[in-house]
Amino acid sequence: MKLEHVGTVVLTRTPIGALVRWVAGIRASLHTKLVGAFLVVTLLFIAMGAFSVRTILQTSDQTRQLEQAHERVAWSQQIEVAMAHQMHYAGLALLSQDEASIARILRENNRFNETLAKLDAAGLPEQHDLVEQIRAGQDEAMVVVADMANAIRDRNLGGFIRELLGRQERVEGQIAERVALLVEREQARMVSLRASIANAHRASLVTTATFAIAAVALAWLCGFVISWSFIEPVRQAQSFMVRVGGGDFSARIQVYNRDEFGALAKRMNDMSEELGRLDRIQRDAAAELARLNARLEQASSAKSDFLASMSHELRTPLNAILGFTEMMVEGLYGPVPEELKEPLDDVQANAKHLLRLINDVLDLAKIEAGRMELALHEYSVPELVGSVRAALRALAVEKGLEFGTDIPGDLPPARGDDGRLTQCLMNLAGNAIKFTSRGRVDIGVALEDARLTFRVSDTGIGIPPEELQNVFAEFRQVNATVTRQFGGTGLGLSISKKFIEMHGGRIWAESRVGEGSTFFFTIPLRVGEQIEWSSAPSSS
Repeated sequence: MKLEHVGTVVLTRTPIGALVRWVAGIRASLHTKLVGAFLVVTLLFIAMGAFSVRTILQTSDQTRQLEQAHERVAWSQQIEVAMAHQMHYAGLALLSQDEASIARILRENNRFNETLAKLDAAGLPEQHDLVEQIRAGQDEAMVVVADMANAIRDRNLGGFIRELLGRQERVEGQIAERVALLVEREQARMVSLRASIANAHRASLVTTATFAIAAVALAWLCGFVISWSFIEPVRQAQSFMVRVGGGDFSARIQVYNRDEFGALAKRMNDMSEELGRLDRIQRDAAAELARLNARLEQASSAKSDFLASMSHELRTPLNAILGFTEMMVEGLYGPVPEELKEPLDDVQANAKHLLRLINDVLDLAKIEAGRMELALHEYSVPELVGSVRAALRALAVEKGLEFGTDIPGDLPPARGDDGRLTQCLMNLAGNAIKFTSRGRVDIGVALEDARLTFRVSDTGIGIPPEELQNVFAEFRQVNATVTRQFGGTGLGLSISKKFIEMHGGRIWAESRVGEGSTFFFTIPLRVGEQIEWSSAPSSS
């Protein structure tokens, strides 16, 4: 966090921030920028390596020059030694008058001349004149040596010894002076070269260190600039996403990048604008939906009130129609002609069907209006199932279906609204018989953990899997073909579901097309009471 704070300070309070923005504004891809930064750093280190190699070569050359200077000083000193030997042997020759000394002088002269030639060949132009003067003096000395040798050979040295000594001393003095000057110059040049090399070494170290520090600093600057040209838009994007995630769709991301980050920022801004537009649409839709819901609730309440009141009004004349047609069929108003019996039976059957529909609508209206209440009291589960079987047995026999029940013999008394539960079982079993052409219909009951589970199974047409979740919806059947073929309003299962839920239970179905369906519902054994119960083994 501290490093990030330092980076932020550097960006905001130094010109590096402008450099970062400039790099970010270069119209190039991220790959190109990274490769460019890598090449810059690589070139820096290549330049640093080249400078180091140049420094090493310079040091090697200076070392070679110093070695040459040492060699020249050694040669000049050898010349000085040869000159000293030559002077010694010349004096000895004059004293001993021996030709062997002359040979030694010549030998030293050869060594003198060879060393002087090497020094002249490897020397500097400014030393050439001095070397020539030394060579000329040596030639003059050799003339004196030759005269000495002739005098010794002729045995005539006595008359020339003083002259020869004078000439020798003069020439050798000049040569010694010049050789000493040569030695002094070579030593001075070596000292100067040594000092120059030392200074060059110090300057090279300083330059190398400075160049290395500058290269590292420039490499760090390149890394800092290129990294922050990427980091800054990422930080902006994080802040942007936090604001958008918090629901602020007016947020915009501002970056200087003209690369992939810039394109991403533009897309994110477009996304925020689109999300804002969708949010406004959603808010408007939610407000409109709230208004519609309020109106629907009012309409539903009005519908429920209307259905409740109208159902009462419709049942009174319908019951009168049923009563009068029943008395006419029973002959209370006299014999009924044969041609009227069938129409009267149809009137009575349709009136009963209409009465059932009105009762279903009335029940649904009461439930939706919150005016439906359960009449809780104790009941016998076997008697409840038996009454349903007795009521529907004739219908099952008429269709040629087997109609069985499976009830444990040790069920304890239950508590609930047996009338509503009977209505639920009548709806389920009636549907099972209605939608079954052959086979059987069964009603089963099981007790487990103080809860009763009722089961109504058939071998009928079955229900497609995608329609299982819709069978309990109001005014809903599997499809229009079923409605036309078997009739019904689609209220029975919806009302049954609501009655089951009022008992604190739930209802569901399992089915396979062409193999039949099984409807289950489970309710507490004793509704409204907390009891403990362990179910006993059931018997068929």
